[in-house]
Amino acid sequence: MLIEERLEKIATIIEENRSATIDYLAENLSVSKDTIRRDLIKLEQKNIVRRIHGGAVLANREALIMGYQQRASQLNHVKEEIAQKVAEVVKDHSSILFDSSSTVEATISKLGNKDIHAITNSLTQAIELAKYEKTSVTLLPGKLHKDQLFLSGTETVKKIEQYNPDYTLLGVFALSEEGLFIHTEEEGLVKRQMIAQGRKVIALCDHTKMDTTGFFKICSLSEIDILVTDKQPKELLMDCLNKSNVEVLLTREEE
Repeated sequence: MLIEERLEKIATIIEENRSATIDYLAENLSVSKDTIRRDLIKLEQKNIVRRIHGGAVLANREALIMGYQQRASQLNHVKEEIAQKVAEVVKDHSSILFDSSSTVEATISKLGNKDIHAITNSLTQAIELAKYEKTSVTLLPGKLHKDQLFLSGTETVKKIEQYNPDYTLLGVFALSEEGLFIHTEEEGLVKRQMIAQGRKVIALCDHTKMDTTGFFKICSLSEIDILVTDKQPKELLMDCLNKSNVEVLLTREEE
């Protein structure tokens, strides 16, 4: 993999997941931790990421878009296809818990013509949801993450416990036969409660997140109802999904 390709991949991972650890990036890109550290320095110099202890977070969305606006963004296209498939599943007059992931955020425009009650812990999503006349919005309380503009913490989790929505939309950071994972406990606890409250849990996962793992386990496969993805999972993972009664929806039929 060329340096620029690797930098783009790192930036995409951090954009979609809002942060990433050095260990995770090194394992998934099959390079050394020192290489990842040097790459993060380059991305920080471009104001795309901000380095933190053990990893990096997104500096700001505008810098990332401007830094890579010339690329043909295949993953963004996949994200839109996944969002469209989710919109086909969600019924009108529904209540929906939105997690703070960028993949879930992509569903907002696809759901804009439906009468929904949206509950989210993301400031950016709340602003986007408010643009649609038929959508009512509840913003969850909690401690504000100033860089990524989402709310988390005990107050957030306790408030989620009060809801019983028709759907929970869950962006996937990592998925394997062991379950769903994320890189930070604070986000993981929020996602875990969202899963517990939703009548139907829909996980949104592009193929690059499959057969990977993360620091914090959110749930087992049996705790999700539908997996929306762009490619058929590999045989072992697909077998585990079937045994867990997870319905797998592909964005398009594979040849």
